[in-house]
Amino acid sequence: IFQSHVVESSKPGLVGAAAVLEFWVGILTQQNLWYRDKTVLFLMDQICCAAFTYHQEECVQKLLYQQHKTALGYHGDRGLLSSLVGWISGNATPSFIEGQSLSAEIWFAWMVLNMEGVFEEDSQLRRCVEHELLSELNISPEQALKKAQQRLKLPVAPSLQRLQVYRWAYQAAATPPDHPLLPLIWQKFLQLYLRQPGPEYGLAAGGCIGKRFFQASSQAAFLRDLRQRIQEVSDFHHAASQALRVLPPNTPSSDQGDETPNNPGPPYLTSPQLHTELVRLFGVFSVWLDDETLQKQEVYLPSLPPEYEPHRLAQVMQRHQELWLEYVDQERLQYDQREVLSLWKKVQSEPTFLQTQTSGFTDYTSLSNARERILSNLQKHPVPRLAPELHKLKSPVPEVPTACLTDCKAACKLLEQDLSILQDQARIAVAREAQQVAMEQELLESLPLLFKNRPEQVTMTLECKGKSGQPCQGAANITVTCEHVQKQEAVQTQITSLRRDIKKLQTDAMAPPPEILAQAAVHTENFITALVNMHKAQKSPAVQKVGVSAFYKVVSFVCEDTLRHPPTRQYLSSCVEVLGQVFIQGNAEECGRVLKTILEQRRLCPLISPFFTPNAAPSQLVFLYQDVVTSLSLDSADVVFMLLTKFDLSQWLNEAHPVFSERTRLLELVHGALCVCGRDPEPEFLTPFHLFTKHWTWLLRHHFPDHYSDCLRLLMTSSSNQLLSPECWKVTLRVLGCLPPSRSTKGKAEAAVCSTEVDETVNWLSDYFLRSRLSKTDLRSFGLYSSWTPYIEDVVSFWDHLISCLINVQLNSCKYGTLTALQDLHSKTVKLFKPWIFPVDAGEGG
Repeated sequence: IFQSHVVESSKPGLVGAAAVLEFWVGILTQQNLWYRDKTVLFLMDQICCAAFTYHQEECVQKLLYQQHKTALGYHGDRGLLSSLVGWISGNATPSFIEGQSLSAEIWFAWMVLNMEGVFEEDSQLRRCVEHELLSELNISPEQALKKAQQRLKLPVAPSLQRLQVYRWAYQAAATPPDHPLLPLIWQKFLQLYLRQPGPEYGLAAGGCIGKRFFQASSQAAFLRDLRQRIQEVSDFHHAASQALRVLPPNTPSSDQGDETPNNPGPPYLTSPQLHTELVRLFGVFSVWLDDETLQKQEVYLPSLPPEYEPHRLAQVMQRHQELWLEYVDQERLQYDQREVLSLWKKVQSEPTFLQTQTSGFTDYTSLSNARERILSNLQKHPVPRLAPELHKLKSPVPEVPTACLTDCKAACKLLEQDLSILQDQARIAVAREAQQVAMEQELLESLPLLFKNRPEQVTMTLECKGKSGQPCQGAANITVTCEHVQKQEAVQTQITSLRRDIKKLQTDAMAPPPEILAQAAVHTENFITALVNMHKAQKSPAVQKVGVSAFYKVVSFVCEDTLRHPPTRQYLSSCVEVLGQVFIQGNAEECGRVLKTILEQRRLCPLISPFFTPNAAPSQLVFLYQDVVTSLSLDSADVVFMLLTKFDLSQWLNEAHPVFSERTRLLELVHGALCVCGRDPEPEFLTPFHLFTKHWTWLLRHHFPDHYSDCLRLLMTSSSNQLLSPECWKVTLRVLGCLPPSRSTKGKAEAAVCSTEVDETVNWLSDYFLRSRLSKTDLRSFGLYSSWTPYIEDVVSFWDHLISCLINVQLNSCKYGTLTALQDLHSKTVKLFKPWIFPVDAGEGG
């Protein structure tokens, strides 16, 4: 039917062969797992043969390519978390050839492997694997494939044995020696095996790449089998070239006896010349595969002897896509097509009735008697049985109730039922782990006690041989005390029991998970998928509220047991990630609750801190920052650091435009945190400390000099009690331009202090240090130096900057004849240094 349909449709004015082939391929591939049905595979083999004959392979490959990509999951029809529950069951890479090769449906195998080759080329997988193998000489093909998948970020990549170089090799070994496609299949394999891709990647041509794919012992053995297979095929064609060209017996043409001068029965036997050419071709293949030098290093091809056929070898190494159709048995293809068409014509022909028909017989050849003919034919067959009773199958995973997507209580109840099962499984696994550790520890402690040395007396006999011909009076018996090892049977019994218990525990641990566990995981995945899809389709407060409740419900099931059990930890993390990204991240109303959850349960910080976005709630940012700062301690420093990274103060200052009071409050919080870190921050405090200093400089630099006086006041107050690290002085002075900028702050504009602010600063500092000197008795007597020792270097830099600014200002005044400016400069400088260097009377300042 197929061949006749293609022939008829190829006539001028009709739809053409491509449309017919697409029609039949679409019909045959509609059912699920069609490629496992041998009948469908037989028919697909015939269609692929017709596609090859009529040069219409592309239309069939296109349909198979789309189905192949769908099977790989490239069209997004998988569940949201399907890849995240892979710990429950593993799936192999799908293919229409599920084994290594096909030995009967060769045309179909040819089409499928070419289609998979297109996929491998489109995804750049082959080139990337080759590049990895050439870049690292010691890397295995498995490692190269894994690196290639990571580099290309492929969602799905074929397993190693389904790479094209292996697929064509196995198909070449499985194809019968007389099949017309065998030379082309070997051409495909050799193009991949003998390829020298080094120069393509800017590397030296280090021989053929195929050798790297067959280095394992099993693969090397298969390569030897391939060489043997070449010899077998060559022997077959050598024997066939000696056969005579005669009419095969029992052909449909000879049986029917309907030969005519215009349509004689075509005799068929492959010409001896083609067999001879194939013997020579496979001999060349054998020479190529046997030459180790050719495969291990670059060879100047024109220098090779004629039996290598250097021109054809160059085509193979450079992967010329032109097929060697001259080696395809075209006569056999035409003969097979005629045989199939004649068979269909025979089926179409109606049976011939006897000429002596009575009037009681119905003329079944008449078109008007179609009804009688159909009923008569039906009576010749047994009455069909009734269709089997349809039993409705119960889904292993219950449907997600619609009410759960809009009702928080129903959603939480559903999640609690499912996640309790996963949590219980995690607890069982962790308990087994602890039990095994305890038993193995007991076993280690028992092994040294298994053998014990005990003292034992042993009587030994010493033979006497006599002396100087005198006979010996007999052997001497000597008693010796020695240590003798003895096995402790009680300990042996204990060890045997422990090993038996450990073995049983391991057997229980390796048992497949219960079905209810998989159902709970899939049910939760279905719920989250439906919830997210509904939210994306139409955002509503009810769905948003359910999503938020579901997020915190899943988080509540994260405990020590689930964190120690990798499958459950991964599953819950994936659920939290999906819900957090959709319903929590960027939600201003949830910032405070997320922060509170993290501070109450620090172990949840790595899990849910990515969804803490304080900048989404600019009006709450100062209060959120306060909660983070007040929780700072040695134990919580890592959590505080992770939370601080979520605050983008630069964005908040420039986009939210907070009022002065909010910024002042935030500055005080940062100052308090710096005081908690101390003068010499502990190692645990160093990472949050550097973030606090960065926040300090941002606030000081923003709308300078808004916070200049506050920063100066806080800096002096805390330094007088040695509460701050000297690094706080340095970052402040860099902002003011007193110190050269650091690498991280290069390019940022320094805050310029005007002349008025310099005067005010000098006056304020003079008064502050004088009050400080007079505030304590020891400072009156011994001065300020001892209490300011950690900061003296930075104070000197600040004084230097201030006095330089004063001098510049007064110099400008002197140009206009104001000589009193020098006296003013001198008095201000003296006043600034007076609390440091001048003695203070007991009654002064009272």
